[in-house]
Order: sequence, then structure tokens, then C-alpha cells
Amino acid sequence: MEENTDRNQKSLLTFSNIQYLVEGLDVLLHTNLDGDKRTKVIKLRDDLTDYINNFFNEYS
Repeated sequence: MEENTDRNQKSLLTFSNIQYLVEGLDVLLHTNLDGDKRTKVIKLRDDLTDYINNFFNEYS
């Protein structure tokens, strides 16, 4: 059972999953979130985008 969990965690960051996550965070921003939740969603989206951009910048 642990092997299956490890494999799922390793396959989480595929390009389509990253795109899905960023788009999902953008969709959340169009909902009626209160200030604190909205701030956290923006930070999470920005952090994820920065992480991905840095990853590609390091290997380009």
C-alpha cells in the first residue's frame, strides 16, 4: 500500500496536473471568497507559478 501512495505522490507534478492546479486556483478567485481565503489562494497560485518558472529557468 505504501508503494502505491509513493508512486501517486511522485506522479502528481505532471505538466497537465500543474496546469490543472493553476487553472483551479484561478477559478477559485472568481468565486465569493472572503479576504483571508482569497489572499491565501492568490499566494498559493503565485508561489506555484514562481516555482514552475524557476524550475524552467534553471534548466534552460
